[in-house]
Amino acid sequence: MENDALLIKNLVLQNPDKSYDKIFKNSLKRFTIISKNGQVIFDSFSNSIENHSSRPEFIKALKNSQGSSVRKSNTTGHEMIYFALKLDNNDVIRVSVDSNNATRNILFNMLIHIILFILLNLFAVFSYRSYLRRNLFDKINKIKEMLEDGNKVTEVEMENNLWLSKFWLIIKEWQDTNLKNIDRLKLEKIKLNNIITSVDMGILLINENKYITLKNNSINYIYTKQNSEKYAKDIKYPEIIKFIDNILYNENEETKEIFLEDIKKYILVHGKYMKSRKEYLFTLKDITRDRETLDIQKKFITNVGHELKTPLTSISGYLIALKEEDEPLKRKRFLNIIERNAKKIDLILMDFLDLSKIENSKIINLAPIETKTLVIEINSSLENLIESKNANLIFKFNLKNQILKIDFEKTVLILKNLIENAIIYNKKSPKIVILIEESFDRYLISVEDNGIGIPAIDSFRVFDKFYRVDKARTSNISGSGLGLSIVAELVHLCGGEIKVNSEKGKTIFSFSLIK
Repeated sequence: MENDALLIKNLVLQNPDKSYDKIFKNSLKRFTIISKNGQVIFDSFSNSIENHSSRPEFIKALKNSQGSSVRKSNTTGHEMIYFALKLDNNDVIRVSVDSNNATRNILFNMLIHIILFILLNLFAVFSYRSYLRRNLFDKINKIKEMLEDGNKVTEVEMENNLWLSKFWLIIKEWQDTNLKNIDRLKLEKIKLNNIITSVDMGILLINENKYITLKNNSINYIYTKQNSEKYAKDIKYPEIIKFIDNILYNENEETKEIFLEDIKKYILVHGKYMKSRKEYLFTLKDITRDRETLDIQKKFITNVGHELKTPLTSISGYLIALKEEDEPLKRKRFLNIIERNAKKIDLILMDFLDLSKIENSKIINLAPIETKTLVIEINSSLENLIESKNANLIFKFNLKNQILKIDFEKTVLILKNLIENAIIYNKKSPKIVILIEESFDRYLISVEDNGIGIPAIDSFRVFDKFYRVDKARTSNISGSGLGLSIVAELVHLCGGEIKVNSEKGKTIFSFSLIK
């Protein structure tokens, strides 16, 4: 507004004849020329003759050469901004604008300036970044060239670039760390190789060109001595080669059990195609022992069925005969036979449950027990059998005191089975001597009897499940064939070994128990 007032002032001074209508007829600015007494000389937008001597901007201009105010116009009714400038002849030029229009113009100008400022700053930032990037790349390339030439990076290349020096230090630290990681990976590779070598299964890795890239020798008996890179030459069993060929051809995953006839071994082979690596992984595990264990279990179940079938058949037959028999003596004899076979079944089942319990429980409960408690427990549990056979049990203890630190339940079961066998398999008055001695870290126990004895040919098999010597089978003596198996399992569970020495009229079972 001040500039507009100065422009109008110059035009007025250049035209002393005061022909303002001609000079300002096309003016778009609103201004007023006021005489020093407040009378309107010329108004570009109005013909008003109202005296302006009371206007604040007029008063300020007369006093200070210029003045301004914001107020509501009496002429337009709008809020206006006024600026007044005094001339040399004391006339006043007043310029006015609508405050709303002025505000919009100011905001618009501010927006233009802000946009121009932002654009200018963006241009400066991008230019500076481009310069920094080029400068950085140049210095990095120089550092790279020095490193490639084997030269030491001098401080000259990084002077005035503290952050680049720090960056170089970080790179050096990273390089040192990376070298340490490489060394650690080498150690891990060695460890992995040791693990692969020590596992109990063969591992074979074959690439897409059918070459062996990795193998271990856990089951080295399947390999030839050629140590070839091709599996077809390195493996000597066509059954395994055929399985590998199938996986390589179909690119699938499969598991198969293979029996190697000449060495009597079962091999479980698993093959898998690893699509991401384009390699084939094979594992070969010797499951011969597992198969043997399975065969033993099947044989055990068969023996259980056989042992139960005989008394059940006898019971069934005598029950039929009992229905058709009226003679009291025969009926009584039939009932006795049925009762004896029922007890035999009960004995077999009890022994079978005891054996299963022992095999499934590996916990040993050692606790101090008085010797008299052990003697009372065995005598009471075998009381009826001792009286019926008129047996004589003699206990001998060679101990520091009369306390035994044993698993009471398992020890009683061991001695009970051995003493029971000694009484049953005896054709005269049984005499059984139980000797318990104390060693450094265990007890040495023996059970000696004067029974029928065990033939030498059978002595190494008496601890097998359901095994009984021929004399026992033909003497019509009741038994499950599991008693000595239970004894052997319990002795091994308690950390000891058991053996038998026998001759005609004398048998000694000797074993040890930890304390």
